[in-house]
Amino acid sequence: MKKLILILILISTVSCIGNHRVDVWKTLTIASGDSIIINKVKSPATLSIKNLSDKEVEMVSELKMQKSISANSEFTYRLPKKSNLILKNKNAEMVSIHLHYSSNKPILINHKELR
Repeated sequence: MKKLILILILISTVSCIGNHRVDVWKTLTIASGDSIIINKVKSPATLSIKNLSDKEVEMVSELKMQKSISANSEFTYRLPKKSNLILKNKNAEMVSIHLHYSSNKPILINHKELR
């Protein structure tokens, strides 16, 4: 009976592996002429980006999506696996964005992992 209980516990823990979601909220500042690079994601990720400044932020991607986030607006998109996104600030002043992403795996932003 003890072996059966142990086997059931092991099966339940193995079935839960991989179901963990990474959910991050982060406020980032982009300096004038600088950019934020969201590297190729390892699994699909849901992004929600809110532009907190009075200036427009340009977006560069190989995907068919809008090209910029206007002042004080929000953009929500589901990035597919192996896609990337670059947020550029072409303004003379720095801009702030609030980034929320949800995925099965962490994503790399400017070559650093956010968790």
